[in-house]
Amino acid sequence: MKNSAVLGLIFLLSVGFLAGLVCAEKIEIQMENSYVPGEDVSFKLILYDDQNNKIDGQISYFVQNYYSEVVEQGISNSDKEVVFKLPENAIQGPWKVSAKYNEVEAGLLFNVGELELADIKLEGDTLVLKNIGNSVYDKKILIYIGTEDQTADITLEVGQEKRIRLTAPDGNYNIKVIEGNEEKTIEFNDVPLTGNVVGLERVLNTTSGFWQRYPLVSLFLGALLLVIVIVGILKFINRKSH
Repeated sequence: MKNSAVLGLIFLLSVGFLAGLVCAEKIEIQMENSYVPGEDVSFKLILYDDQNNKIDGQISYFVQNYYSEVVEQGISNSDKEVVFKLPENAIQGPWKVSAKYNEVEAGLLFNVGELELADIKLEGDTLVLKNIGNSVYDKKILIYIGTEDQTADITLEVGQEKRIRLTAPDGNYNIKVIEGNEEKTIEFNDVPLTGNVVGLERVLNTTSGFWQRYPLVSLFLGALLLVIVIVGILKFINRKSH
């Protein structure tokens, strides 16, 4: 009798477990339509039965970027908030949240907007500007060297970096950088500078954002150039042999 009771309990639990698995009819994904890079993205995954009632369950999810690459994944309980942070260089365009519970699946698109953002720092007497956003950075930068100001027109592709050397008669100066329409102000104090006059010198090396983003393109062009050279040499040798 005791064994029969245990088996009966196991049977009831199994039936209840299976019933819980098959009663999910729909997954709803709740989230905002649009976000900007650097912002927290939050969403809820909610399970419903065939009577449109919320039910419990653990739902698998993954987030894909514009190129359908998986950038976030995990498991969430039904009706619980999931939060993840978009990187500041998150690719602009439609992204997608997908969810799955057994055989039930759902997906929802959301938009990642444009972010025009540069990291600005000083290395010695050189101002370094790097595009860390997800779109072309095109702004005027006002640079104060002491009490005198200089203006620089800065255009940077995504990931691109430019350097500007600051010059002034030998001495220490307070540097203030004002970005765009006073969107951001950065100050550097007691910076040693040298030179004949207060000014800006465009420098040295500039990294190309395009080649950083698309290294396969440069590889392809290099290979194509090599093939052209080899074909040219073979044609030359063939003509010489005749």
